[in-house]
Amino acid sequence: MAQEIYHPGLRGVIAGETEICRLDDGIQYRGYCLHELSEGASFLEVAYLLLFDELPSEEQFADFLTVINEEQQLPPIIEHMFERIPVHNSPLEVLRTGIGLLSHFDPQPSESLLCAGHTQTIRLMARIPLLIGCWHRSRLGLPVLQPKPELSYISNVYYVITGEVPSSLFERALDVAFVVCAEHEFNPSTYVARIVGSTRCSQYGPILAALDAFIGMSHGGGGDGPLDLLDEVREPSEASKWISQQRANAEFPGFGHPVYQECDPRASILEVECERLARASNRQDMEKLAEEIERVIWEERQLPPNVDWPLCRLFSYLGLDRDLFRPLFAAARVVGWSAHALEQCETNEVIRPRARYRGAVNCRFEPLRMRAD
Repeated sequence: MAQEIYHPGLRGVIAGETEICRLDDGIQYRGYCLHELSEGASFLEVAYLLLFDELPSEEQFADFLTVINEEQQLPPIIEHMFERIPVHNSPLEVLRTGIGLLSHFDPQPSESLLCAGHTQTIRLMARIPLLIGCWHRSRLGLPVLQPKPELSYISNVYYVITGEVPSSLFERALDVAFVVCAEHEFNPSTYVARIVGSTRCSQYGPILAALDAFIGMSHGGGGDGPLDLLDEVREPSEASKWISQQRANAEFPGFGHPVYQECDPRASILEVECERLARASNRQDMEKLAEEIERVIWEERQLPPNVDWPLCRLFSYLGLDRDLFRPLFAAARVVGWSAHALEQCETNEVIRPRARYRGAVNCRFEPLRMRAD
């Protein structure tokens, strides 16, 4: 029998093949450098690339946009149901409920990923921002807003939540954030999506499963914890003292990553947008503080900033509520989840690993009447 090798948490294990995302030597989406995509492509172009394996032509993009615009509406019962959900529930948990409700109204409820995966993904892309906006505004007692046809997809994401049309600077920053958050290889939620997708269900199954994993406290992505760290340190001059007082194995929100030991490429992309937003909103003080904390944590703990470190500041500069950060991250990541679920389904290989058993063996069974108390 071959020697068993156990990898707790599958850390370092190659658990499958993909053509969607490459993390070695920088991040690539289907062969395209993420830095270049973030600079020159819109989120919808990137979504098309991830789903259809190529960047769209002008005609393809126009058709894609038309379908998304046509799907930007929620069944009336959604708002009715959201009004009855207790307000203590988080927007991320309510988003999961909303997606589950949408699955009951999908015109292809019984179709497998191979038949309806792309069309269901497009419906989810169109409607997830509306779910976030519907819940957020309902809990505040504000009227639920419908998308404006003259606005871009990203502008409508901002509008249905805040009720304001974003400036070109805000739109650009949110678009880049969505591009950066759209995909990241075999993270826990994405791998869950692949597992469920391998069973040939509809696209709603992988997305709901991925979202359940994403809700977990140990799953990164969009967390607002870095804002707490900034609040605790307060002043750049206090950064070194504060960090030196933390225990040796302390975790710092927004720092460290299981893949990146020196630099998370996503963080460097978002830092540029944070600087632009900070200048425009007169928040350079936060950027100076963040820069000093980043320097000290690297010098003293050798931990690089991950995507959450600049992302939470970016969302904060945009005036978004903190508990909306992770739902917005999920709204972007749904494209990556969908692409992976479909890719796994197309392999016609159900994911079914084995386990190393470590419990009792060869126990002697006794009937109930003979068992001692």
